[in-house]
Amino acid sequence: MKFHAFALSITCAFALSAAPVRASVAQTFVFSVARAPRPLPLDPVLADSAWAAGQVPTGNGPWQNVTTRSPAALKTTAYLLYDDKNLYVAFKADQPGVPIVAAQTTNDVGFGSDDFVGIGVDTSGSGSQVYYFETTPRGVRYEQANENARYRPRWSAAAHVDQGSWSAVMIIPLNVIRVPRGGKQTWRFQFVRGVAARGEHLTWVWDPIMQDSAAGTWPVLSPDPRFWPAGNLDLAASAATRPKPRADVYVLGAAGPDRNLVQQPNGTFLPMHTRSYGADLSVPLTPTIRFVGTLNPDFSNVEIDQQTIAPQEFQRQLVEYRPFFAQGAAYINADSSVRAPIGTSVQAPFLVFYSPSVGPFDSGAKVEGTYDSSAFGALTFHGYDTTTNNTFTDSAYGFQHAVPGGAFTYWSDGVFANHSLAGWDNTVENGFEVRNLQNGMIYLGDYSFENGSWVPQGHADLLQLFVDRHKGNTEVNGGYLDVSPNYNPIDGYTPNSDIRGPQFFFNYAGTTPAVKNYTLFFGTDRFLDASGAVHQADLQFFVNAVFKNQFSLDGWGSAVGQLRSYGIPAGPGCSGPILFTSSFTGYPCYRDGVTSPYNLYQLPVGYRDGTPSPIDVNYSWGPFGPNYVHLFTIVTSRPLARGLSLGLEYDGTYERAFSTGVLDSQWLRRVSLGYNLSSESTLSVGLRDINGRGGFATQIGNNLAVAFHERFRTGNEIFVNYGSPAAGATLNRLIVKYVFHAGADAGT
Repeated sequence: MKFHAFALSITCAFALSAAPVRASVAQTFVFSVARAPRPLPLDPVLADSAWAAGQVPTGNGPWQNVTTRSPAALKTTAYLLYDDKNLYVAFKADQPGVPIVAAQTTNDVGFGSDDFVGIGVDTSGSGSQVYYFETTPRGVRYEQANENARYRPRWSAAAHVDQGSWSAVMIIPLNVIRVPRGGKQTWRFQFVRGVAARGEHLTWVWDPIMQDSAAGTWPVLSPDPRFWPAGNLDLAASAATRPKPRADVYVLGAAGPDRNLVQQPNGTFLPMHTRSYGADLSVPLTPTIRFVGTLNPDFSNVEIDQQTIAPQEFQRQLVEYRPFFAQGAAYINADSSVRAPIGTSVQAPFLVFYSPSVGPFDSGAKVEGTYDSSAFGALTFHGYDTTTNNTFTDSAYGFQHAVPGGAFTYWSDGVFANHSLAGWDNTVENGFEVRNLQNGMIYLGDYSFENGSWVPQGHADLLQLFVDRHKGNTEVNGGYLDVSPNYNPIDGYTPNSDIRGPQFFFNYAGTTPAVKNYTLFFGTDRFLDASGAVHQADLQFFVNAVFKNQFSLDGWGSAVGQLRSYGIPAGPGCSGPILFTSSFTGYPCYRDGVTSPYNLYQLPVGYRDGTPSPIDVNYSWGPFGPNYVHLFTIVTSRPLARGLSLGLEYDGTYERAFSTGVLDSQWLRRVSLGYNLSSESTLSVGLRDINGRGGFATQIGNNLAVAFHERFRTGNEIFVNYGSPAAGATLNRLIVKYVFHAGADAGT
């Protein structure tokens, strides 16, 4: 790879100092976790005198309001004890004059819309094995883990509401988290609280680098654990015994004329044989390492509604939800950087392995887990793509090592793909990150190379370097990105290739007496292609602000960019007529280059975001590719009655083509109803309509989808689905699936 030397003219920016803030807690706060004298009852009144010994220290000062970036006005007291079988966690939450919100009644549904308290646990001490457990004033349970997006263990919670306060207790079995070993060890802990009526988040320990986020997405699993205090425990060897294996076997029946239509990687629904049975398996090899397998994985009813009519400069990244790919996904995509142009970094980092690009597949095997301060994963899968008649057998791996506290991290990941039609494609990535927690400096280098018959010239590569100062309220980043022509791992995600040049961004977070919090973001990049022309350039400025009257600006500002496209000739060489145009690369011909603007100016306003009844309105406009566009969005959700909730969305897009002056429009309407039938069962109805003309939505039409789900005490589950929320129009199909569960809990 040819490396282009460049000078960073922004080095002086790293001398910027933030407003006075408290020092980082990562290296200074260590405490001993109290051992429970006996198993504690699930009593939210906390009548047992043993809880007094478990009150956690306040070595970092009072609880902090992350939303207002100031000391919390509401008092929270947390308790933590342990024995060789459980963690015992309790909270007392004072809330005078502030309504206690507790509308949700079903576990794992509607997280963030109610008040909650929770504990974060990092059993690795280095950020590779992180969990959160939360409960509400009704005792409704939620949990998250960086090991698996489908993490659903069985644990216990109860709550009690009093006048102007509430309390809760949680009992978390050690066998639902990965305990690395017995004996003396150090874990990291955090305690959190959400106050829904105010849309505010509170935390036990805080560093100004920690950021708030929207309801349902806070608290975050990464990168905050490096700031969590260290807690010392002494566990018996039995606490780290190998967990039980897990098996899920499903049987499925389908009816209706569309029963065999299945979503493909390109979003279309095509006829495929519906599988009537299959299995997923997880077998612990050690307390922290697992073998994962799947045979005939189900793809009939797992699609979610990700339709949009908003224009996209690059391919959208979608959410992965399939059990085989979800377990240990963070260990396969091991790199810790977001390697993307400023204009795409929010939604489109470069990924060597991007599992949503893999459509229906037949079988797979994986080993994933952690060992000391390292996390790793390796998988292989086999399948057949009906859209291309392509058979594939692909493998991927990831490895990351991080010292406790995150001062030094290095990683390697890669994909080795063999496709019957597309050919073979091997990609390997290696990188490192050095972080100084005292002065806030971060240094990162990442390089990947791709070889194979899939690559037009046989070889391609990517290099990123950056220096970042993230201290207190301020982050400043300067970097360089070089992506060679046609770099595009076959199972990965690459928003653009043939770009090389500098990147820079500046972010400042603060608060004022009238504003709960605000952030100012400025970013820019400028990339040339191999012909020397500007291939992509972006300039962004955004303001986010949350006001004390519950109004907010959720990204007011502009994203101004340009993207160059080239005509791709029929050949041979660079001769012949133009077959199509491409903004991915014009290499090696660079014929008929045309630069188009991708500019959007936006005015988003939110009200009561973070509460049970938010409403968000946005208007965006500007020249976007071949059209001048106007975008309108209004979204709201609210509880209607106990257990019943309503969601509404209305989107509009006007586009006028520069070439013809023709005006087209598209409109999206979305209505959803959710009903919590019990603590483990839900019923949802979704109705979506897309009409009009334009090129933003892949399909137009009406879509009705109905879903019922219940999880039984045994862990068995039943699903009843009509239609599919991912389809462009209603599918006349009814699917009933029953999952027989044995062994450990789902996602563990």
